[in-house]
Amino acid sequence: MTSAATPKGLRRRSRLIEAAGELLLEGGFDAVRHRAVAERAALPLASTTYYFGSLEDLMAEAATFVCRRDEDCIAARRDALPKRRRGGHATADALAEVFVGPDTTIQALSARYETFALAARYPRLGEVVADRRVLLTQMHSDVLHKSHRKADPAHVEQLIAVEDGAVVGAIGLRAITPYAAARDALNEVIEVLAPRE
Repeated sequence: MTSAATPKGLRRRSRLIEAAGELLLEGGFDAVRHRAVAERAALPLASTTYYFGSLEDLMAEAATFVCRRDEDCIAARRDALPKRRRGGHATADALAEVFVGPDTTIQALSARYETFALAARYPRLGEVVADRRVLLTQMHSDVLHKSHRKADPAHVEQLIAVEDGAVVGAIGLRAITPYAAARDALNEVIEVLAPRE
């Protein structure tokens, strides 16, 4: 058994991942550097290179940590959504509530979309984004089924694209909240992409 696989090693690695995730939320991927992560975790600098083969590995673990927290919040909001027939406005609002959330911070949303943007450059981030996409696609289908709406896989992908575009635009412009931007954009397409069952 290597020291990285011992209980102490696993605890140290977890501390480093949590520190990297916190830095990602605070300052984006530019903030996720070996020295900064080691200092935040209160561990020696050498521990970051011992537990992670490269900076890309550390970035991917930070992204996974942030994504899991975000996905847990999304899943909780999805689970709390009551099953009932919803009109177009109510369905758009339910989707925005579950996937953007009025209380989700700009930092969390920025980390979400920065991970998407950098996935083309860093293959490990691409893996994180691909896994996340499968999960979020299923969760979107769940919300549509709870709203008695059709959830054709191709149309669900288009709904997610509309939602993502609205959120990114709102983050950049800050003239409207990401939640309101997603709700309004989804409202325009919901009857076409997710008609009533």
